[in-house]
Amino acid sequence: MVRKKVVLNACGVKSLGGVKLFVEAFELLSEAETEITVLYSENEFFSELKNQSLENQYVTFIKLTNKRFLHPFLYIITNKNQRKLIESSDAIVHFGNFGFKTKIKSFVLIQNILPFVSKDLKNMILKIFISRSIKLSNYVVVQLKHMGELIGQEYKNKVIEIGEIEEVTVNAKNNSNKIVLFGSKVSNKNFNFMVNALKSTSLSNEITVINPPKNIIEFNCVFTETQDQTSNVMSENEIYFHASEHETVGLPLYEAHNLGLKLIIPDRPYSKYFKGDNVLIYKYNDIQSALEKIELANNLKLKKSNALIYNENWSKILSYI
Repeated sequence: MVRKKVVLNACGVKSLGGVKLFVEAFELLSEAETEITVLYSENEFFSELKNQSLENQYVTFIKLTNKRFLHPFLYIITNKNQRKLIESSDAIVHFGNFGFKTKIKSFVLIQNILPFVSKDLKNMILKIFISRSIKLSNYVVVQLKHMGELIGQEYKNKVIEIGEIEEVTVNAKNNSNKIVLFGSKVSNKNFNFMVNALKSTSLSNEITVINPPKNIIEFNCVFTETQDQTSNVMSENEIYFHASEHETVGLPLYEAHNLGLKLIIPDRPYSKYFKGDNVLIYKYNDIQSALEKIELANNLKLKKSNALIYNENWSKILSYI
């Protein structure tokens, strides 16, 4: 069997969600009789990944140190040998939203929703580069349908959706009425709305904030460093409160769902996948509506509840190479 040669362009990938996505793709493709070349720029994570792959003769790592704004033009600034290696491959998958022009089949993964929905200068500039990547690529990889719907209609035949959602039944959390939420400095995450809503309530719920930007004396603030630590904190609660205006996926929602927590989430496009007695949807940015749903959750006692498991099927990409 002839191994397919695939380049994974992971330059600029450093967010937790982006790293998780890359690792899943890398592991699947490494096991799929492929020869992989990884382009990377972030030292700490990719050095660890490189060490784990030392015994795999079919994996090559190339570090590029160029500034982030040059990543859409990596083909110009790579050297002759690097370009030759790229062009001798069967395909290239660009993570982190930015692709560059090649002669081989190309895929660009769009995993940042904000350039498509925000009008600030930074995101408008990012959209220009992302739109260029979409135009240059043979295929556009998205995680879920609502993200694919933001890609221009002229490119709809390029879109490959890799996200898969499975429904399962889990034991429901009951009796504690404890609420958990995530802290964030990012305005899109709407953290201040959640704080203001919970401070204004007369409910007696115990409230835990995971990784807040600063300590909040009214709440229990917990700082975690690993996914296991975060899951342990979440599992001690009964209600998960979420308020983001936009999400590409919203992985914490799926995790809380699988832990049996009740979800209090706004009526946004990423919320449409969640249904059932343990999902209470409030009017976006409406404190009174959110508090009403929390009160309903306090009185909702379930033994079992439906939950959604989110996975990504990277084998779909192989079928296009």
